[in-house]
Amino acid sequence: MSERLLDGIRVLDFTQFLAGPYCSQFLADMGAEVIKVENLKSGGDFVRNAQPREPEGGLSMYFGNLNRNKKGVALDLKSAGGKELFAKLVASADVLVENMRPGVMAKLGFGYEACRRLNPALIFASVSGFGQYGPNSYRPGYDLIAQAMGGSMSITGWPGSEPTRAGMAIGDLMAGQNLCIAICASLYKRRETGKGQQIDVALVDSIFSGMEAKIMNYLYGGKMPEKTGNRYITSAPYDSYRAKDDYYVIASGTDAHFIKFSAGMGMPELARDPRFCDTPSRNQNWEALKQIINDWSSDKTAAECVALIDSWGIPAAPIYNCAQACADANITQVREMLVKVPRPHDGREGTLTVIGNPIKMSEYPCQYTKGAPLLGEDNASIFRALGFSDEQLAAYRAQGAIN
Repeated sequence: MSERLLDGIRVLDFTQFLAGPYCSQFLADMGAEVIKVENLKSGGDFVRNAQPREPEGGLSMYFGNLNRNKKGVALDLKSAGGKELFAKLVASADVLVENMRPGVMAKLGFGYEACRRLNPALIFASVSGFGQYGPNSYRPGYDLIAQAMGGSMSITGWPGSEPTRAGMAIGDLMAGQNLCIAICASLYKRRETGKGQQIDVALVDSIFSGMEAKIMNYLYGGKMPEKTGNRYITSAPYDSYRAKDDYYVIASGTDAHFIKFSAGMGMPELARDPRFCDTPSRNQNWEALKQIINDWSSDKTAAECVALIDSWGIPAAPIYNCAQACADANITQVREMLVKVPRPHDGREGTLTVIGNPIKMSEYPCQYTKGAPLLGEDNASIFRALGFSDEQLAAYRAQGAIN
């Protein structure tokens, strides 16, 4: 299937680290021509040097996972030649994605207003720690900063423990997805108006928006959310539980669930017990209920507990580590969450394994056709297509504007 949702859309990806590349990876998987524009003088995206590395060519798979399906050019944007080449790219593009600190693009001569003069239809998409305006906008922002100031660290961890960040870089990932949503919506509207716009997504805002019920409990319930470990404060049993060999989780969200659950355990009287007869009572007496469930689990393996509870129609699951998640055929094979991409053009044959796109679509599925680019890999083909001759490109190379 050759046609894809974003066929014909050109995206300039002037990003590094995680949030920006994660956004543009989604666009590339859906068929956009994504051109990763890297700083030649700094050696490109910082994570080209990050672990882990694949053994044969030493390529960073942190970089390789986030930049599959993209083309690559490398420019010295502080040089006159680099600015000329980048201006041509901007004029040819539908979208520019950048995650520099606010003000950096303007200093380079390619802030939103300058780019809009070059291309009024351009969608200029920025992601940063604190956004493009406001008293904190000048501050550098990384995922840890976003989790700290967005509120999520204050509710993550066990009661009495120090504030804890999520194990994933949720600030970067949420911001990248938010930016992708805004870009796709802007492309849709542009078909009507012919005009682009500036998009401004902040990591801190993205975390704050994900606090949903916690912020509502504070604003309308007068309650300061606290750390509750794996327990969900509005349902019980909704937590992790101990079997004889490992932990597992139960996500019982309703009274009807609990009636089936208590009957399955051979303790139907629990559903009539005043401590557990409805959701508010179970939430208040969650510790006593947890001990009952842990006692029931104590002579069973986690796998046995999950199988039994699942057979009663109650959501339950093992707690996977990375090896177990990768070995789950439903995740990695049926749902194609591990996929193969061709190696970069580094003189070696074969493929590399990367994480698949979680979006599944019937008519226009995501495709994986290209590995992450080498630094400046597509300089010649992209700039030739923009009208530059081989002689001109040779001159730019001599100036150090491209590699």
